[in-house]
Amino acid sequence: MREVLFKHLTSLGARKKDISLMEIFQKDGVVARTERRYLYFIREISHVYDEGEVQHWMEEQSKLAPPKRRHFHILKEHNDDLGEERLVCKVAGTFYVVIGRDIYTIAFLHSFKVSLMKATVQG
Repeated sequence: MREVLFKHLTSLGARKKDISLMEIFQKDGVVARTERRYLYFIREISHVYDEGEVQHWMEEQSKLAPPKRRHFHILKEHNDDLGEERLVCKVAGTFYVVIGRDIYTIAFLHSFKVSLMKATVQG
């Protein structure tokens, strides 16, 4: 058994993009489920009028708030009663994109989840 679901939500006016991929498969009495998810949020769009303003904008941003570090989180769970193992990894942070004279501040969250459990027999 193998199922794949791919979802890519896009909208020209939206400030959020959500991409996910899920797989479920069974082999040797174990069901494995993996999920990858990528979320992007446009927090701010700044317009600059000339190239010199980009440097000025960067200096002002570092004065307002120190650069945010990426956050990395790992969670591992084991449940003997259910016969299940779970692993969740998440990375969150911010990056900047310059397109023409617009500077986009983009926050992101990437997650990867794995679940392994014994297959149940249905009759």
